[in-house]
Amino acid sequence: MIRLRPRRAASVAVLAVAAAATAAVVVPVAASASAGTIVIDSVSSPPDEPGLLSIQAEAPSNITTLTVTIDSDNRPLLTIPFYDLNRTSGSAQNGIWTVDTPIDTSELSLGTYQVTVDATDAGGDSVTAASAPDDFFFGLHPSVTIAASTTTLSYSQQSVTFSGQVTADSPAGSLEGVVDQPVLITDSAGGSWSATTDNNGNYSLKITPNLAGGTGGLAGSFSASVSSSPAIAEASSPEFELTGDIDPVQVTVALSKSVVDFGTKVALSGTALYQSAGVWLPFANSTVDISGKDHYSGRTVGPIATTTDSTGSFKVVLPARPTATWTANPPPSQFLTSSGSQTGLPNSATLTVILPTKTTRLHVAYNPAGRITASGCLGLGSAVASFPRLTPPAYADLYLQYSPTSRGPWRTLGPLAGRGAPKCQGGTGFSGTAGSRALSGHYRVNFTGQLLYQRSVSSAEHAATAPTRITNFSITPRAVSGHGRIRLSGQLQQKAGGWKRLGSVRVTIYVEPAGGTTWYWFRHVKTSSSGKFRSSFADPSSGHWAVGYAGNSTHLESLSRTLYVSASGTTANLRQALGTHALSGRATRALLAAG
Repeated sequence: MIRLRPRRAASVAVLAVAAAATAAVVVPVAASASAGTIVIDSVSSPPDEPGLLSIQAEAPSNITTLTVTIDSDNRPLLTIPFYDLNRTSGSAQNGIWTVDTPIDTSELSLGTYQVTVDATDAGGDSVTAASAPDDFFFGLHPSVTIAASTTTLSYSQQSVTFSGQVTADSPAGSLEGVVDQPVLITDSAGGSWSATTDNNGNYSLKITPNLAGGTGGLAGSFSASVSSSPAIAEASSPEFELTGDIDPVQVTVALSKSVVDFGTKVALSGTALYQSAGVWLPFANSTVDISGKDHYSGRTVGPIATTTDSTGSFKVVLPARPTATWTANPPPSQFLTSSGSQTGLPNSATLTVILPTKTTRLHVAYNPAGRITASGCLGLGSAVASFPRLTPPAYADLYLQYSPTSRGPWRTLGPLAGRGAPKCQGGTGFSGTAGSRALSGHYRVNFTGQLLYQRSVSSAEHAATAPTRITNFSITPRAVSGHGRIRLSGQLQQKAGGWKRLGSVRVTIYVEPAGGTTWYWFRHVKTSSSGKFRSSFADPSSGHWAVGYAGNSTHLESLSRTLYVSASGTTANLRQALGTHALSGRATRALLAAG
């Protein structure tokens, strides 16, 4: 619906106000209208009276009619006839026409609109729905103020309440508070906070800002602003500056114990003070963060937050950790600085924790030479679940011990090392061999402890072995001519109370060709259930022959007597049959030692 303004009588006072209002408006200079053309140069209104619409127009001759239509999206909303306009500046041919009474919000909602004009002049020229070059801003030009509850912040006063008002002249020119208007408070450090005005245009907001540090201390500039919209123009308050005091703080700590076994509860206590105006005061009812630096991994543990009492004192039970240095400090604050380096007061303490150890996967057995061997893993015991990535103790200080019974007394046989050790996830592998006092007994591993690891003793493991022998070893014939064949036989026995057969195991036939010093293994033979073995060889040559048993974890190695065979075959034939079975010097020495 198009609203046409009713005819109003223009009073002298109204015209005077209109003239004064538009006098402040800068009238753009326009070229004279060309023949037969009426030109609309501008549309405007003063900021302190946005309802006072003015139209600047020019024509080839005196303008006789002028009708203004206010549109929104090409939809007419308000029509102002010529009798509601008064020429307030210029001539009838080139002048400014202003409404005799301001437009109010009963006629038009606040916003930004398009303006079209119908006009004629005395010479018969006319224009219909001529668009003004500018939009008509029928809105508010606000003013924003800001004030603060304090001008100086400190650790004890970190928040400030900002308040102020957003006001603007109504379309009729009266100053009023802007209701429900969003207000943005910003600072020079990039912070921002939002508030909304009440029914009187007032706002209030409590914030905890960050002030920028500089050579002069802490400071920050704050201002309040209103963003532009179709109904209101943007505006900002003057800047408001806050400063901040930086107070030194000192923390002293002590441990209830400085060296403990793992699992022992230890308390870290301390006192925190801060200096204000040259006086040390309790850092009361405030947070202190306690963090630990692990000596093994270098990782930081925590922080653990605790609260001081009214005297600035605090106390906390430390968590189960390996050796670490524990440090207490207030949380980072722009208003505090540590004075520990100046006063020399310690705000950290090192807790040395002796960790438990445990031997797992222990395996003890005799080797074929009669020496006892042991291997296993040394780990952290009950602490491993708490510290799965903690480096276990080194394999040093590990000793193999022997006792005839599982109850002792225990005798140390020798140290264990890492060579040939098993892979141990979460632990250190160890292995070793030592001379045994007997062919059976109980064995355990004694870890004598290290600087940060407790001593531990493994459970006892029983091990036993049995001597073996090769009896009735014979070769027939012992002298061979031509292409004859020799036959070897014998029996393997073990000592179990008395000498008894050892069947279904492998023995090896060895030979040293005549004229040489190298032993060869010739053939592997499996004993029968009675421990007996047999083998033969055609076209032999002269040499020494023997049979050996390699032994295992429960049987010692053994070697038969050595027998010499005299034959007419060539040594080359024997060597060809033996192939690459020559024994190394070490294997030869072991063979001879077993014999």
